[in-house]
Amino acid sequence: MARPLIDALAMEWKPEEFHDTFQEKVAALITAKQAGETVEKAEPPAKATGAVDLMEALRASVEKAKSPKASGEKAAAPGVKQAQKAARAKKRTNPAPKKTELDGLSKAELYEKATTAGITGRSHMTRDELQEAITRDRAHQKA
Repeated sequence: MARPLIDALAMEWKPEEFHDTFQEKVAALITAKQAGETVEKAEPPAKATGAVDLMEALRASVEKAKSPKASGEKAAAPGVKQAQKAARAKKRTNPAPKKTELDGLSKAELYEKATTAGITGRSHMTRDELQEAITRDRAHQKA
């Protein structure tokens, strides 16, 4: 089954049909700089949009569904309601991690920050490892 699929997607390699546009652009930039022309910088990448924390949204939705007004139940006495909240809080084993400015950044954006900070080994790090390394570096800078 895989062979017919590969054969259907395969094509004959004709290297003369392809050329390195990156190298051409770099050569053009070098030539322009040598001639004394000003070269415009590329536009910066788009800023992070502030993604929604889905777990927090789900938790809020579940809490809203449990509320007396939403279910049509009578409201509990004030002391009972506080006891219920305390019981729910005890059930949580892992508190929600503290949000930082780094949470909304992509791996590429974190990599740029790691490069600026001079963090070694960054090219082999995952997104979470980059975030931890940047956080450690910032804490080290403050100390």
